[in-house]
Amino acid sequence: MQRRDFISGSFALAGTALISPQLMLQTLPTPPALEGGEADENYWNNVRSLYKRPDGFINLENGYFSHQPSSTLAFHQQSEKDINTRTSVFMRKEQQTAIETARTSLAGFLACDAEEIALLRNTTEAMNIVIMGFPWKKGDEVVLGNQDYGSMTEAFRQAAQRFGIVLKYAQVPLRPNNDMEVIEAYTGLFTRKTRMVHLTHLINLSGQVIPVASIAAVAKKRNIMVAVDSAHAVAHLEFGINNLQADFVGASLHKWLCNPLGSGFLWMRKELIPNIWPLMGDTSQPQSNIRRFEHVGTRPIQTLQCIPESIAFHNKIGSALKEKRLRYMMQYWTSKVAKTPKIQINTPWEDATRCGAIANVAIDGYTANQLAEILFAKYRIFTVAIEHPAIHGVRITPHLSNTIEDLDALVTALTEISSG
Repeated sequence: MQRRDFISGSFALAGTALISPQLMLQTLPTPPALEGGEADENYWNNVRSLYKRPDGFINLENGYFSHQPSSTLAFHQQSEKDINTRTSVFMRKEQQTAIETARTSLAGFLACDAEEIALLRNTTEAMNIVIMGFPWKKGDEVVLGNQDYGSMTEAFRQAAQRFGIVLKYAQVPLRPNNDMEVIEAYTGLFTRKTRMVHLTHLINLSGQVIPVASIAAVAKKRNIMVAVDSAHAVAHLEFGINNLQADFVGASLHKWLCNPLGSGFLWMRKELIPNIWPLMGDTSQPQSNIRRFEHVGTRPIQTLQCIPESIAFHNKIGSALKEKRLRYMMQYWTSKVAKTPKIQINTPWEDATRCGAIANVAIDGYTANQLAEILFAKYRIFTVAIEHPAIHGVRITPHLSNTIEDLDALVTALTEISSG
């Protein structure tokens, strides 16, 4: 059998004992050197072979969530089958051990204390715990970004109605010339009443990376709490939690870590844990225990069991190389169309410190919805339209399962559409 056929067969047998997830992962060769490795297509074809691509269209909307490589999917299926077979025996006797194993693994990956991580379902849940559980006083001010994720913005608006806090919005430039433009957009709104600043680490609308640590450093000097939405940064950018200088960090693991749907976490400085109210009541845990935020009822533990497996796949490639590859793919297509008449790139794509895989593109004469519809109907390229007060365009999000040919097809499509 050829190697690609072997992997395809492995994927089909994922739920059996014939091909183990570990064996699938071992089929990946040693990663290339970091210098130039992002363009080693032989290596990335091997990585891609562990993903099952969709038939009939090119998926360039991997920002919603990322599909699992076959090794993680096989482990997930095996875990689900095991739990479904042993039901309550597992849930009553082994569930907590599985959760703690996942917690320890994730803490190692994030380079932080396991006693500061709550395993949750997604970023929205994580940040709502902070926003709704914070000890607000009427008149407290919060600084947000004008491009923050909608669920976080809505949570803060509800908190404003409920607690009487005041929201102030930083106007983040789409293509800043330097860090100070972004830093001052936030810090210029700080006053003696500011209690918290909310930062979207990697903006989902445009793909811009915010200088979180620099903004946090200013906030810390003024005793302002720093809450960070890292939904698109974890397993996308290479960093450790403590590098951010934040007080709270929420993220989803079903995005760039490629874990199954419905997995995320909340990291919180240990000394702050007793001060935050959980979304759901839990008086069984001590006030200082991070687990008091995990009282969400019965949930799919097989998803949490996959976290070490997803980390193993990620580590097989390496954080630094993966980040470079994701950025390389984005810069590959943007560099080919950025100077084309009528095409605008709403992302600081040329600066490696301000971007990753995600970019936003617009074409004069087309709404974002029209452009997304044409890309799919005529060119079979699936994207997502972004119609937002701060940005109008189509979000393009390649992942490790995409090919250079996929990006060439996008370049051709955008060029033809822009030419009328």
